[in-house]
Amino acid sequence: MVASAVAACRGDVRDHLLAGDRLLGADRPQEAIAEYQVALRQRGEQADVLLRLAHGYAHLDRLDEASDYYSRLLAIDSAYADQAVADFLGLAERALQQRDRARMSRALQQVEAIQPGNVPEDLALPFARYHYELREHAEALPFYLSVLAATPDSVEPAVLYELAGVYYELGECEQALVHYRAFIRTRPGREQRNDARWHAGQCAYELAQADRLAGRPSEALEKLDLVIALGSPQALLDDAWFDRGEILFALGEFDEAVNSFQNVLDLNPTRTGRLVRAAEDRIRSIRYRPEEEEEGEAGEVGG
Repeated sequence: MVASAVAACRGDVRDHLLAGDRLLGADRPQEAIAEYQVALRQRGEQADVLLRLAHGYAHLDRLDEASDYYSRLLAIDSAYADQAVADFLGLAERALQQRDRARMSRALQQVEAIQPGNVPEDLALPFARYHYELREHAEALPFYLSVLAATPDSVEPAVLYELAGVYYELGECEQALVHYRAFIRTRPGREQRNDARWHAGQCAYELAQADRLAGRPSEALEKLDLVIALGSPQALLDDAWFDRGEILFALGEFDEAVNSFQNVLDLNPTRTGRLVRAAEDRIRSIRYRPEEEEEGEAGEVGG
């Protein structure tokens, strides 16, 4: 409740403020606002009048008017920020109870504009999901992270799935992969599991390509092995096996390389895949490589 103390003033202005305070205390906010409006016309935009109008409109869940008057008030005196945040949080909580997530989101946006990072735990997840469903991934991310930070050991699987999706849409494949894998370990239903495996495999393959370009073959092999273990996306399995073979070939791991290239052939029994011929050529080049190359390898082993 806004403090009822009123700055010293004379005549009708004081009476309208006091009358409004009494009416608001009696849960008659419409009549209270009418009194405050009279005070505003007589006295102008002074902090004590704007505060009462903002709070009265918040009491009525009239978000636009409350936002307008709090904006005008805070432009005069930022000391009322805590009161504004309290009113907007109340608006957000009531909106959530009424299943009006759009209004809840607008109220919380006011909170973030006034005091960033002040959205409480019980509102952070619905706020994140509202942004997520609107595909506003950058806006959703900090609130998902606050939920994860608050309950790291008991976060619900759906949050991991949604957070992974946010990272994926933002192009943050490394973090997306971490959270997709964590979600898969919770043994979700078939549809979401398949979707998570697809996105995890896609990310793992993209990261493997980045590792190859950066000269990190061991890291690339780990990620290609993950694509293969996930078995998804199926359209990338030929590529994963072939790339694995190429890396192993470059490392001189010829037997393992042949095995990888052979898996490309095994995935294409009709020999129609686009990498079939390249895999066959690689196998032949390994099996029939020059004798001096084989002797050099034998010498290295013997040495």
